[in-house]
Amino acid sequence: MKVRSQRKSKRTTYLKTLIITLVLLLIALITPVVVTTISRVVLYPFYATQTWFRESTGSLPTLLREKKELLEEIEKLESQLALAASTGLTQQRLYEENLWLRELLSADTQERIVAAVTARPNQLPYDFLQIDQGSSAGIVTGAPVYVGVDTAIGVVAHVAENFAFVELFTTPGFEATVFVGGTNITATLEGYGGGVARVRVPQGIPLTVGSLVHVPSMQPGVFGRIAYIENRPTQPEQYGYITLSKPIASINYVAVGKQPLAPATETLVRDEINSILEQSLVVEGMQSQLATTTASTTEEEI
Repeated sequence: MKVRSQRKSKRTTYLKTLIITLVLLLIALITPVVVTTISRVVLYPFYATQTWFRESTGSLPTLLREKKELLEEIEKLESQLALAASTGLTQQRLYEENLWLRELLSADTQERIVAAVTARPNQLPYDFLQIDQGSSAGIVTGAPVYVGVDTAIGVVAHVAENFAFVELFTTPGFEATVFVGGTNITATLEGYGGGVARVRVPQGIPLTVGSLVHVPSMQPGVFGRIAYIENRPTQPEQYGYITLSKPIASINYVAVGKQPLAPATETLVRDEINSILEQSLVVEGMQSQLATTTASTTEEEI
């Protein structure tokens, strides 16, 4: 009796195992079909909408496609425009820099050396500049230093092999004889510091804002224009303040003369002043205009 019970129990166990195995196999076979069917049902609207949007010839999908294409084209053109603008700015900067360097080197018959400014105030005491050219490039002490065509800003104060220091006219304690246009007087230029110099003249001599200040010992030698006048009736003298044509922080390149300045003599200064006065008497275009007027009058008389 006991043996039969054990056999029956084993058969039941085998039967349960077989049933479970068959159920698992059935689930394994049915599950992909169920998942696929559910996926198709759920995703079909999205797929159909996408297909409709891409392939339909209806008005709405066509409009949406064209709008998308236009947006993509606009984005592409904006990228190209930004690239072209940056390239144009670079080309313009290089073009202007090239013209400026040519202007520095061929401003007059005097040969010049172009140098980059490597240090300035606040890195150096006011008002000094350090340039990247020295004696190996032909820089000499006392050589004039320019920005632009004829704007003189100082002289070379110290020269090393590969660099040099420039003392600006605005350096405190610097003095030079200058000629003030408009009033046509000579005066002493005094460095004031911070990119500012001043001339002092006796009371009663009219000073005008905007008058050019020339340095006769330098050719060409325009230093700048009078920007401010300090005139106190109780003082025996009045002051005209001149600022550099460019802020010190904006001076990136300078042109240095190859020859040191000749000692300033009264004759040299007087000759240069006379030259400045003679040039101020010339009215550009007047001669050609007069010739044209004369020719027209002659034709009318004939």
